[in-house]
Amino acid sequence: MLHDRDPRMPVLADKLRVRKYVAEKAGGQYLIPLLWSGDRPEEIPFDKLPSRFVIKANHGAGYNIIVRDKTQLNQEAARHQLKQWLAQNYCQDKFLGIEWAYRDIKPSIIIESFIEENGKLPTDYKFFCFSGRVERVVLYFDRFEKLAAKAFDRNFEPSELRFNVPEYAGEPKRPPNFDKMIEVAESLAEGFRFIRVDMYNLDGRILFGELTFYHGGTGYVFRPERQDYALGEKWKS
Repeated sequence: MLHDRDPRMPVLADKLRVRKYVAEKAGGQYLIPLLWSGDRPEEIPFDKLPSRFVIKANHGAGYNIIVRDKTQLNQEAARHQLKQWLAQNYCQDKFLGIEWAYRDIKPSIIIESFIEENGKLPTDYKFFCFSGRVERVVLYFDRFEKLAAKAFDRNFEPSELRFNVPEYAGEPKRPPNFDKMIEVAESLAEGFRFIRVDMYNLDGRILFGELTFYHGGTGYVFRPERQDYALGEKWKS
């Protein structure tokens, strides 16, 4: 975070521009359908959008409006929120100002199709890749409701790795196409010392979430300490 200034990072941290990278490296079939993009909230064609969708700003984290029922959406409030987000520089305004990859991203809006799993937001698979190889995968459950997480190694064997997130109490099953998820993650991670590749798996359909270089920003603690060291040893300078 302090020293890496790889010029590819702002492109891949941009939730709009990264779509081209994913299509070229892995395939367009892994992209969540894009319904609209632009930089003027007042131009969002709400009347042409489906009943459910997700609005995002492309230039940071946490800029999401999840719309489960368009008839219940306060459009003016949504536009006001988007204007506030678009006026922010995520790097300079958040978390000590050291998430450099977001600094020069041109703010814009993207609207994607709503995806769900058994009536809930889908499980988020976060692949931790070092030198292009998946070393850990952390599953996030109920991310916007009652967040919990559980970590595994690349073979989907449980890992003791924890963050300051409640541990999921269930026993997730390995997806039948987990090896394909590994393959896709490693194709996107090729050429980077570290990158986190996020994906979803909806009844066997693999969908790309995002790429990030800053897991947890400045706020996560890697526990236990030996896991912090174990992952650090994978990071080749």
